[in-house]
Amino acid sequence: MIGTLVATTLALVAHDNPRRTPIVEVVERAGPAVVNIATETRSQANPFSRRSGNEFFDRFFSGQPRRDRQQSLGSGVIIDSSGLVLTNEHVISRASNVTITLEDRRTFVVDVVGADPAFDLAVLKVRNAPKDLPSVQIGTSSDLMIGETVVAIGNPFGLANSVTTGVVSALHRSIEAEDKNYEDFVQTDAAINPGNSGGALLNVEGKLIGINTAIYSSANGIGFAIPVDQAMAVVEEVLRYGEVRTGFTGLFVVPSERGGAEVAFVVPDSPAASVGLARGDVITDVGGREIKDARTYRHVERAMIPGRRARLTVRRGAAERSVELTVTELERKTAVSLGRRRLGLDVADKGDHLVVKRVAPRSHAAQVGIQPGDLLLSMGGHRLSGLKEFEALCAAVYDVEAVTVVVGRRGRAYYVHLELDPVPGTAG
Repeated sequence: MIGTLVATTLALVAHDNPRRTPIVEVVERAGPAVVNIATETRSQANPFSRRSGNEFFDRFFSGQPRRDRQQSLGSGVIIDSSGLVLTNEHVISRASNVTITLEDRRTFVVDVVGADPAFDLAVLKVRNAPKDLPSVQIGTSSDLMIGETVVAIGNPFGLANSVTTGVVSALHRSIEAEDKNYEDFVQTDAAINPGNSGGALLNVEGKLIGINTAIYSSANGIGFAIPVDQAMAVVEEVLRYGEVRTGFTGLFVVPSERGGAEVAFVVPDSPAASVGLARGDVITDVGGREIKDARTYRHVERAMIPGRRARLTVRRGAAERSVELTVTELERKTAVSLGRRRLGLDVADKGDHLVVKRVAPRSHAAQVGIQPGDLLLSMGGHRLSGLKEFEALCAAVYDVEAVTVVVGRRGRAYYVHLELDPVPGTAG
């Protein structure tokens, strides 16, 4: 009885403490689940490089060339007490060894379960995880409000478990980095610095609402996080399939003069066809994200997860309606077929090369002068030696706007910037 009274009294004192703000309580609850990530990469040096002393001979004759080790610091979040850790793909890319350090200084080796550069997310698993690992409570990013308070926890510059606060500055942001487009980010003014990547963005309930990912280098107070709903969908894909499958709606779009993305082609028997979408429809919104043009729609579609539902706002003439479709997985044979048709080229094996057999009329390939009998030597920087490589690259470029090819004619090679037709043609 006395023990219960004392505990209750202490709880009331803590509750009445004006210094114990909601932010303090968030950090106490979620902070232990945010980890420091260290990665080790090894680069094999040239054993014939100039050196002096026994070190050179020891390494040369032992057959063990020098290996350089580089430590890269980032952040991660334990999302399940079994030892699952969520972080950014760029934090662990090309790493040969990954370890995490908890707030209590315990260190564990982790394995990479799966990673996807397109989403910049990676799932790790603690080896021989103990039963007392802390984990964060998963929230949702579906009801985020611009202006609501958020807390960022990470390891900027290697400073473990640093806490910053701010607000949600904007939603559905897109950014470009290293020739990649990232879609649907949460923008925040909570300070995010190098080393914060992979750390937690939390709401005032202490629930995970995002994975801190990037900073805008030209300005202060502008950071970006991957929404937790998207992140957990990637986790589900990685755990089930070992990778993130490509989502597919069956829509090919072009710019619309009145804004939005105009449907130019609907793949038969696709999700878009099943809900009645047709050529000439204009998509203006997907899941609350405004579609300003065709490129915006393509970026949004690339972030879709198979099996998830997507709600599209569609304008047909003067009327506007909402449709909901289920995103499917893009099958390889479909991607190959669409890529070949959009290229406008049909090819055949000719020794160690590919020869152009047919060029689709009115295609961009025909307009730039590619002819039957030309050799197709490479595409997208990859050498082509047979149909197998060609089909793999067709699948990879089925939804891009353009690709560089190398064409051979009369003993000469020519680089050609080839635009893919917005509507799949009939070549192949």
